[in-house]
Amino acid sequence: MRQQFTLNRTGGLEGVDFRALGFRCGLEIHHQIKTEKKLFCRCPAGRYSDEYQAEVLRHMRPTLSELGEYDGCALMEFKTKKEIVYRLNKESVCTYELDDNPPFPIDKQALDIAIEIALLLNCNIVGEIHISRKQYLDGSIPAGFQRTTIIGVDGWIPFKGRRIGIFQLALEEDACREVSDVGHRITFLTDRLSMPLIEVVTAPDMLDPMEAAQVGGVIGALLRLTGKVNRGYGAVRQDVNVSISGGKRVEIKGVPKLGFIPRLTGFEATRQKALLNLREELQRRGFKTEADIVFDSKDVSELIGEINHPPLREKFPQFPAVKAMCLKGFRGILATQLNPGWNFSSEVSGRLRVIACLDQQPNLAHTDPGDKYSLSSSDAKKVCDWFECGSDDAVVLVWGPAEDVETAISEIIIRLKEILQGVINETRQRLPNGLTDFERILPGPNRMYPDTDSPPTPITDEMIARISANLPETPPWVKMERFRKLGLMEDISLALIHSNYLEPLERALERFSTKAALLAQMILQYIPTESRRNGSEYTNDEISDFLTIIAQRNLSKEEAIALFRAKKQGINWKETLFKLDLHHFSDEEIDSAVYEVLENIDGEHINSSALVGIIKGRFDGTVSGKRIHQRLMQINET
Repeated sequence: MRQQFTLNRTGGLEGVDFRALGFRCGLEIHHQIKTEKKLFCRCPAGRYSDEYQAEVLRHMRPTLSELGEYDGCALMEFKTKKEIVYRLNKESVCTYELDDNPPFPIDKQALDIAIEIALLLNCNIVGEIHISRKQYLDGSIPAGFQRTTIIGVDGWIPFKGRRIGIFQLALEEDACREVSDVGHRITFLTDRLSMPLIEVVTAPDMLDPMEAAQVGGVIGALLRLTGKVNRGYGAVRQDVNVSISGGKRVEIKGVPKLGFIPRLTGFEATRQKALLNLREELQRRGFKTEADIVFDSKDVSELIGEINHPPLREKFPQFPAVKAMCLKGFRGILATQLNPGWNFSSEVSGRLRVIACLDQQPNLAHTDPGDKYSLSSSDAKKVCDWFECGSDDAVVLVWGPAEDVETAISEIIIRLKEILQGVINETRQRLPNGLTDFERILPGPNRMYPDTDSPPTPITDEMIARISANLPETPPWVKMERFRKLGLMEDISLALIHSNYLEPLERALERFSTKAALLAQMILQYIPTESRRNGSEYTNDEISDFLTIIAQRNLSKEEAIALFRAKKQGINWKETLFKLDLHHFSDEEIDSAVYEVLENIDGEHINSSALVGIIKGRFDGTVSGKRIHQRLMQINET
């Protein structure tokens, strides 16, 4: 039976012992909740549209924290010099979303749901909620900050005989939907803005990539069991925090599916290990402090006529600013592999793409051989000769608008010096192949400050008692334990609580617990496969009827599949059963068919598998091959 999550130990993850690396992982699960209104205004929730009636242009600037300090992430975003365009639909936004109006009181429906989920996660509920502002200078929120508040702390969920800690559950407003990000202009749709969102933050208690996905599945199942969270792509996103021994916390931002987590976190662990090895290599070369890193940068526009590097020659007429930097003692560092198809030069390129807005790839070239950004040997020699480089030196070139090139040179220096730190705290974005790229510096505590527009809101004992009295009866871990007692393996139990058809399965198991393995197989494998094959959607009631027929009539796997395939033609279950004559065949009926087939092939040489297939055809595939084989063996013995 297929597992829900796979790591795919190929392409760079072969033989990796994640626990030996000191792998640690925590999750920040963001899930929209079902409310009628948005969180801090009275606009309708969940009304999405690509249409818009107006646009607003804004620029963001960082602000000082309460301690008079700037957040490093906010300063980084400010360096990008972005123009931010917001597309407004009058049906889903008001002046609050544009920060032209103070917030309304927090939505009571959203608050009740957040308290309910915090209780289910065994959190301690705070006595009074205080709204804070969290700076977001990436443009995703027009105000430049997100309003957020903590609802519960110090919770836990059971997992594999231990507890996974829940640091906190917060209630906050969602951000805009990004439309495009090109150069110095980024465009957003505001329909999702201020949608109520809960954030569940776990402790870094997951010890390998598979556990990270599985814990996310357990928490996701708990949220869905409330019936009060939105479903579908975009309604839930995971930020995944990863570190290894000697490394630092790196956040992989906005992972939309749990199935992506194993490879993303696996490759992040191996990237961090490679960065630690790279630091050791620099130290071996004598680079102990940042002062030991020596470089020389020059404008090399006059050299372009002698260089045949295609990306540079193609872009030169458009972007005549070209600068190069000679890095003393850095030969081979830029081409050092961190992950398959991902060298240190890719790390540098990501920085230039985000901060210098050099988003037309490739955005750099260098003299180290064996890399996708490498110059040819003849071009590399010309550049090195021009700089009078030594044999241990490397040169890196960047091109683009003059101001952006200056920013790029500064960022290259910063990133090279950061090698001496090993792993740096940063936020990274997901790539389709399981790798990640730079997104921003990891925000720190200086981005948070109190929201003076919102008064404190008490959470009374009466509120908690009222919500506690109506909690869902069975959390996912109780369901998993019930499945295990029915003989299902742990990974199967995990997959079942994450299934869209959990409810009809539970109904069927209440009456037919002895058929647990077959019914689980139908839920996890055959129903999803057949649904994808014929493009059909089935209601919980239809699936419940289907599972009941399987169990009542003691249908085999083959019979059940035949029944399900016939149903796609629009015939109801009873008519389908009649049409296919799917009844429980007796041993005598099967034996009769066996004897008939044996008589017809008398004297022919035919193997047992082919014989079973012929007999199975007499029953239109509705009798299992295993049962036919058993009857054949019984006949041979007699």
